[in-house]
Amino acid sequence: MSETVSFVALLDLLPRTSLVVGKGGVGKTTCATELARLFAERGDETLLLSTDPAAALSTVLGAPVGPEASPVATTPRLSARQLDAPRLRDEFLGRWREVIAEIIDRGTYLDRGDVDGLVDAALPGVDEIFALLALADLLADDSSPYARIVVDTAPTGHTLRLLALPETFDALIAMLDLMQDKHRFMVRALTHRYRRDRADEFLTDMRTRIARLRASLADAQSLAAVIVTRAEPVVEAETRRYLEHLRALRVHVAAIVVNAGSPGTETYRAANEIPHVWIGLRAPSRNAHGSVVSDTTAVPTLPTLTIVGGKGGVGKTTTALALAIRAADENSGDVLLVSTDPAPSIADALGETGAEWTTTDAGHAPTGVEHLVVRQMDASAAFARIRDEYQERIDALFAALVSRGIDVQHDRAILRDLLALAPPGIDELFALSLLGDALAEGRFARVVVDPAPTGHLLRLLDMPAIALDWTHRLMRLMLKYRDVVGLGDTAQELLDFAKRTRVLDQLLHTASRAALVIVSLDEPVVRTETERLSDAARGRGIDVPLMVWNRTRGIPAPLPASVAPRQFFAEECSPAPIGVNALRAWLNSWREVAPLN
Repeated sequence: MSETVSFVALLDLLPRTSLVVGKGGVGKTTCATELARLFAERGDETLLLSTDPAAALSTVLGAPVGPEASPVATTPRLSARQLDAPRLRDEFLGRWREVIAEIIDRGTYLDRGDVDGLVDAALPGVDEIFALLALADLLADDSSPYARIVVDTAPTGHTLRLLALPETFDALIAMLDLMQDKHRFMVRALTHRYRRDRADEFLTDMRTRIARLRASLADAQSLAAVIVTRAEPVVEAETRRYLEHLRALRVHVAAIVVNAGSPGTETYRAANEIPHVWIGLRAPSRNAHGSVVSDTTAVPTLPTLTIVGGKGGVGKTTTALALAIRAADENSGDVLLVSTDPAPSIADALGETGAEWTTTDAGHAPTGVEHLVVRQMDASAAFARIRDEYQERIDALFAALVSRGIDVQHDRAILRDLLALAPPGIDELFALSLLGDALAEGRFARVVVDPAPTGHLLRLLDMPAIALDWTHRLMRLMLKYRDVVGLGDTAQELLDFAKRTRVLDQLLHTASRAALVIVSLDEPVVRTETERLSDAARGRGIDVPLMVWNRTRGIPAPLPASVAPRQFFAEECSPAPIGVNALRAWLNSWREVAPLN
């Protein structure tokens, strides 16, 4: 049996920096805020920092939170800051853009105009990288006034990606160093000596910052994680995987906070060595804010491509799976349900946690429903395979030149690692673009996508335009190398990717063929995020025809029809629906509520 401690006693278990992590919707922001408040009330100067692009911190605090640390009026000694990725990117490029462009200019055959475009195309949407660098700077700042730093993180998949970024960022720096090394080689060949310049200083500075962060993440005396979870099977399964990943990353886990549970509902038996904090379930309240349109489920037929989005933890995967089962039951063609979330839960919702198919990135036909295939797509692995195949082709082409006595080692190294300049998030788009082939080839009549939570879903919706620009610029760079080495078919994957991306982008913006279904909870923080997501999707030209209020206690308070013209609700049930039959019955219990005019 694990040791049980109070929330207040948890403070004494934590070092200076606490990462509050967990699946979306478990209460991370609330727990992080409470930890920070208690530290401040105890007398510690405390910074509450959010790396979650969904930006729920201001809603929980009840006050605006900006990109610079500022005092929280209601709590002395407490400051809050919401990392602003676009602003951090602008600040980074303001300082280093010319240096990065100069390095690429020195190491490739690109014209300067092409170089500038490649720098701009390679860095959009990199919220994890800039959050990582900001966190590295905070942890390394010896003059910081904060005795405590509490970090409210994004949901599971993207926080794990952030924590693993030291290795990813090293690959980018290594790529730039190869380009700079070509310059060093040329200077030494001409002058027989070399003096370090600002490009070398940039590379050293980046490596130093990442090395400090890597050391901090592995230092249990200065940093620890607090995992927030709930006593629910799907959340428990993801929490177990999260703990394994954190151990692999050498991040110390100081405690597990079980939200809405009690020691009698022990949910994490595999972590008995880690102290547990239990936060009791609040008494349910009964809502009566809307009028029921129908007591029968009349969920409209899904379009060709349906994305089921929302804040983490609202039940996106459960809803996506239930909708996919309903679509398959209509017997109008095969249906594919695919997860592009780095922390997928389809198997958990089916009651098949740990099944062999979950580790193979392959399609699986669940028992109990015909015409349905589910797949937990490993986007990073899929893109890594493309990168590896590309490098093998480049190696083979340059090997032929070497056999003829031509020394092109720098060009070979640079060209084979060009994909390190891909904008982060392109792997998810690559995975999603493959679905376009499945639709075009008629393998599936409909595709339902279970993506990452709000902030990263919006990035995914922005990625087609970013990826097309990057692909075109990378192709221009590769064409510059035609005179050095014949590229043969090495660019074909890029051309195919660009074609699929363009088709996917057109599909997403055709209301009759694509839609976003939003899942929400009737809670203030989630309601606010739901409205932001709907506005942001519509602003990108994505249709939002309906939403689902999940785990309600009575009739939910509907949102305006401008958010979603049709709104369904599913009352809270215990146990949670797991498995095909339970999910089918759960969807049949949905009722429609009239939206606000």
